[in-house]
Order: sequence, then structure tokens, then C-alpha cells
Amino acid sequence: MKSGFYKRVLGIAVPIAIHNLMISAINMADVFMVGQLGEEAIAALGISNQLMFLLILFLFGMGSGGQIFVSQFYGKGDLLNLRRVMGVILGLGICVSLAAFVGARFFPEAIVGLFSNDAPVVKYACEYLKIVSWSYIFTAVSFIYQVVLRSTDSPRLPVYSCALALVINVFFNWILIFGHFGFPAMGIQGAAIATLIARVAEIVFTLAYAYIRNLAAAARFSELVSAKKDLLKQLFVTAVPVFFNEMTWALGILALNWIYAKLGTESIAALNISDSVTKLFFAAFIGIGNAGAVVLGHDIGACVETEKVWHTSVRLVKLSISTGVFLSILLLLFMNPILSVYNISESVYDLAYKSTLVWIFFLPIVAFNNLNIVGILRSGGDTKAAFLIDVGALWLVSVPVSFAGAVAFGLPLYWVLLLGKIEEAIKFGWGFKRYISKKWIKNLVRELN
Repeated sequence: MKSGFYKRVLGIAVPIAIHNLMISAINMADVFMVGQLGEEAIAALGISNQLMFLLILFLFGMGSGGQIFVSQFYGKGDLLNLRRVMGVILGLGICVSLAAFVGARFFPEAIVGLFSNDAPVVKYACEYLKIVSWSYIFTAVSFIYQVVLRSTDSPRLPVYSCALALVINVFFNWILIFGHFGFPAMGIQGAAIATLIARVAEIVFTLAYAYIRNLAAAARFSELVSAKKDLLKQLFVTAVPVFFNEMTWALGILALNWIYAKLGTESIAALNISDSVTKLFFAAFIGIGNAGAVVLGHDIGACVETEKVWHTSVRLVKLSISTGVFLSILLLLFMNPILSVYNISESVYDLAYKSTLVWIFFLPIVAFNNLNIVGILRSGGDTKAAFLIDVGALWLVSVPVSFAGAVAFGLPLYWVLLLGKIEEAIKFGWGFKRYISKKWIKNLVRELN
């Protein structure tokens, strides 16, 4: 049982973790290579990526809501309804990406001005946004297809497409940022063009592979637009809390980043570096959380006994927390060598180092919280509870205490981060209580034909 469990979970978790590791590596490469232009460029990249972050959170919200049904329909063996769900979330994703494109392409000053008034930072960020905005629609389509692929028969395909994007992004960064092979040195604009080229290559490869191999995600247009009323109703009731969960959570994170930005350009640069480092280690948590959602969703959709579903979830919890402890130790050991590669001042290095220490302390707790909300509660459609736990702790605790620490008391970045992370402890206690109640184990697709 245990060997079968680990083979099944890791067969999904490892590709997803590697995929997210590559996404983090792309971001880290961008920060490192743009960082050679100076701290203002690093800060500009961090601010510019807030809109991409918001877009990804929108997509993640819609994708997570749809993933509940995709996993359960796949467990049931119902590909037609799976593709109908895919069509709904794909259409919503394209609409959101178009809105993000309009904002970044035509109103970049208004967006950047929310985070910084530093003239060089604003200039760099606007230059970057006007170009990278063209990649948003490709990002949206790719993201939704990857959600479906991870939840069905091809969790490795997103790894292949992201590996291609990583290589292309780094190669064109090197050419266009610094000016090689006869190209002019374009600075941060070159980084934006490299990102756009990588996103186009990623979606072309993903679609070609999926449709040539006739995978579960290889839906015809007629299937994508054929959702019936009962399916739309169930999808709406279940997925809307997930969508609002991610949106209000994203707004909370943006509020926190706005608070951090009040601490100055050095703090923005330090936070961007710390985030790029810690997200490398978050890949494992994302992999386990998504694997939990897929495995538990398949079992629930296939009408596996409640006690077997529960025992599978217990093993997932043990795997997640132990992974969190291991990665905390690993990050602590390698933090200095990683941070030393950045071209930054001693004061920024000190802020980044201490901010990363805060993350290290909370990694095991964050590991459970991510699994519980994304992989356990949502897998059975307990989305309202997940929403209250995730968003309640953020807005009632993290945002107000961080604001007080930064604005009222003028604390340094790492102390403000520490105050904000109190929410993770609250989320852990509240979420664990809901988890052990077993109220989250619900079959949502049994009556849908």
C-alpha cells in the first residue's frame, strides 16, 4: 500500500515540482541577469512582475476550481465533461489575460506608480511592461492546458514545455540584455522580449504535443463550448469560492507588497531576491499539493471508500510536513552561496539574508497549509472552508499587522515579514481542525452525466 502510494503520488508530484522549479528558475535567471544592470532594474522587474503575479493568481483560481472537476471526471472516465470544464476555464482565462494586456500595454505608469515613485525604477518597469504584456494571452492558454494535463494523463508534458521555455528565456536574455551575436544591448527591454519569445515557444510545443498524442486535454472546439446547464451550475457553485479565494488572496499579497514598497527601493530589491530564492524550494510544496488534489480527486470521483481517501490524505500530510522540515535545513545550508551570486550592496544582502531566514522558519507550516487548502479541502469541493481559512488569516492578521510594522513603527523588512507570517500559524490551526473533521470528502460528479 505504501509503496503504491508513493509511486502514485510522486509520479504526479515530481513532474509538477520540477515544472514549478523551472518556473522559479526562469524568474531567478531574470532577476540575476537583469540584476547586473543595478538595484533599480531589480526593483523594476519585481514591480513589473506584480501584474504577472496577479494574472497567474487569477488563472490559478480558475484552474484550481476547474481542477476539482477535471480530476473527478477523469477518475470517473468522463472525458466529454472534462473537456467542457476545460472550455469554461479556458475562456475565462483568455478574458482575464486580455484585461491584463490592456492595463500593462496602455497604462503602465498607473500600475507602476502604485509601488514606486523612484524615476529610474518607474522608467525601467514601464519599458518592461509594454513589451511583456504581449505574452499574457499565451501564458493564460498554456497555464490552463497545463492544469488539465497535470490532472489527467500527462503530468510530464508541462515539464518538457517549461524546460524549453527556460532554455529559450535564458539564451535570449543573454543575447538581448547584454548585446551578443550582433544584437544591441537592450537592457530590461531585452529581458521582456526574451520572456515573450519563451512563452510563444512554450504554448506552441504544449498544443502540438497534446493534439498529436491525442491526450485528454486535446479537446475539439465543439467540446470546449458544449457545457450543459447542470454542469455550469455545479461548476459555478463550487469554483466561485476558489476564484474569490485566489483573487482576494492575490489582492492581499499585492497589499503586502505595497506595504513592503513603502520601505524603499533597497527593500523591494531584497524582497525580490529573497522571493526568487525561496520559490525554488516552494516547488516541492506545490508539487505535493497539486498531487494531493489530483490523487484525492481521482479517488473521490471513482467512488473510493471514505476511509481509504482519509488514509491517503494522512500520508500526504506526513510527506508534506517532512519535506518542509528537510527543505528548511537545506535552504539554511545553501542560503549564503545562493545570495552571493547577486550584484548587490551589503545592506541589500543583509535584508535579503534576514528575510530568507523568516521564510526558513515557516516552511514546514507553509507546506501543510498549501497541501491542506489546495490539495485536500479543494479536492472534495470544500471550497468555502478553504476560502475562509486562507483569506481570513491574510486580511484579518497579516495585512494589518504588516502595515502597522512598516508604516506606524518603521520596522525593517525582515521584522515586517515576520509579523505578517503569524497568519500561517493561525491558518495551520484553523485548517487542521477542518481537515480532521473529514467534511471535505464529497463526490461532486456522481450525478452529472
